[in-house]
Amino acid sequence: MSFHLLIDARALQKNVDGISRFTLNVTRCIIGKRPDWKITTLVGKDAAFHLENTEAGIILDNSSRFSASANKKLSSRVNDISPDVFLNFSMAGPQPDAPSIITVHDLMVLNLPCYFGDSIIRNAFSRFLFRRALKASIGHASAIAVPTMTTKLDVMRSFQSATDMVFITGEGQALFPSPVSIQQKRQNFFLYVGNARGYKNIPRFLTAYGRLWALDDKTPPLVMVVRKDRAYSYFRKHLDSNPARSNIKVLTHISDDELRNLYLTCKALLIPSVYEGFGLPALEAMATGAPVMASKTTALEEIVGDTGVLIDPYSIIDIMRGMAELSTATPEELNKLGQLGQKRAGIFSWEKTTDCFLEQIETLA
Repeated sequence: MSFHLLIDARALQKNVDGISRFTLNVTRCIIGKRPDWKITTLVGKDAAFHLENTEAGIILDNSSRFSASANKKLSSRVNDISPDVFLNFSMAGPQPDAPSIITVHDLMVLNLPCYFGDSIIRNAFSRFLFRRALKASIGHASAIAVPTMTTKLDVMRSFQSATDMVFITGEGQALFPSPVSIQQKRQNFFLYVGNARGYKNIPRFLTAYGRLWALDDKTPPLVMVVRKDRAYSYFRKHLDSNPARSNIKVLTHISDDELRNLYLTCKALLIPSVYEGFGLPALEAMATGAPVMASKTTALEEIVGDTGVLIDPYSIIDIMRGMAELSTATPEELNKLGQLGQKRAGIFSWEKTTDCFLEQIETLA
């Protein structure tokens, strides 16, 4: 009888975000690397089309990943399916009888102040609920996947009992599967790719950009690719009051081809987050040879290393300093940063990430 792997891919969204890319690419790689396995996926109805052309079986499930009652019902459903191993690309979910791997992409939900908005009471209560849910999930799991050492340390600090179960997977990027020549002519604009939630540090970022532009109107225009989600209206308030508003272009829901073109032509990618579990846009930009400005003391520093311009995300002055360095750098200096970044990007791949998962899966089996 063939080995049966059940994958909880409910983190996959119709409009692909960072965790969706992780879920989709690792699932596809597992299917490709283990064609003799029976692989079944749990996926939401709106996102199922992403997996329709694979060899995996699909079970539609629109239940909430963070609902205790929904996950209790789903646990019974998984037990009926009776997989050999249950792989969950989220940190919360069902707790079936089969050996289980959960994925903790980050712990900002517990560690980032005001993650749930401005209300102190709401933040305290929401963190309490998430901590309780995550503690139960970690207590049940057979192994815990994390993308970076930064996230591993966060998990170990918050849940000491998990220390021996945590393994680092890394991440990859699939936008540029073939080597990219960095000799192409880049245009004079900065690029931001991401959402507008609190951890992305948008208020300080926009303030820094506005002040730098006020000091030097030759500061490159800023193109922001921002997903429309619960934080978008808050982002627009900051944007519309910015003195450099005329120098900032906002795009939403662009295609992968459009995103590739932006990475290939931008002067540099700016990603000044106060918290990241990995930072996929940084890796995607590095793969094209685009210089990257990224935050110290976050997982971004782990990804970018010494190949980019590192800034203190809590200092508006230092964010300005990072942008000014890139704005005034010579083509030769930018090209050197791009070469270093592209070389470093080569150490990350979805194949390596998948191999880390497969090693754990086969150990549990």
